[in-house]
Amino acid sequence: MSRNTLAFVTGNQNKLKEVAGPVIVEDTCLCFSALGDLPGPYVKWFLKKLGPEGLYRLLTGWEDKSAYALCTFAYSTGKLEDPIMLFRGKTMGKIVEPRGPRNFGWDPCFQPDGFDQTYAEMPSEIKNSISHRGKALKALKEYFDSTVITNDKQSDEPENKKPRNFTEKT
Repeated sequence: MSRNTLAFVTGNQNKLKEVAGPVIVEDTCLCFSALGDLPGPYVKWFLKKLGPEGLYRLLTGWEDKSAYALCTFAYSTGKLEDPIMLFRGKTMGKIVEPRGPRNFGWDPCFQPDGFDQTYAEMPSEIKNSISHRGKALKALKEYFDSTVITNDKQSDEPENKKPRNFTEKT
C-alpha cells in the first residue's frame, strides 16, 4: 500500500491548483437570526473591527439573540470531473455579553443552547464534543471511514456508491 502525501497551503483561493491532488478546505460562519444570518461568512472581518463585545452590541436593539455557528469542510479528490463533497456541522445558541478568555475568535460571545457557558468558558473536551467544527469533522470522518482513498482512485467498499454530502444533525 502506498502512502499519500499531505500538503498544507494557506488561503483557499487556487488551493486545488496549488496542490494538484486531494484538498480539504474549511470555513466557519456565525449567523445572527435577527440580522438575517449576518455576519455569516463575514464574521472574521466583523470580529476584526468590532471584537466579541462589538458582535454582542450589534444585537443591542434586538430582542432575538439567537444565533448558530456553522462549519463547512469541502473535500475534492483533485480531479476536476469529481464532485466536491461538503460536510457541515451546526450548533444552535445565542449571542451573549462576552465571558471567558479572549484568545479564540468569537468564542466569548457564543453560548450554545443547553449550556450556561460560552464556548470560551468551556473545557476544550466539552466544546469539541458539541461544536459546529466537531460535528463537521465527524461527518468528514464518517465519509473517509466509508470510502477507500488511494493515490490513483476513490472507491467505496463494499458496494460502489456515489459520493454524497454529509451533514451532522444538530
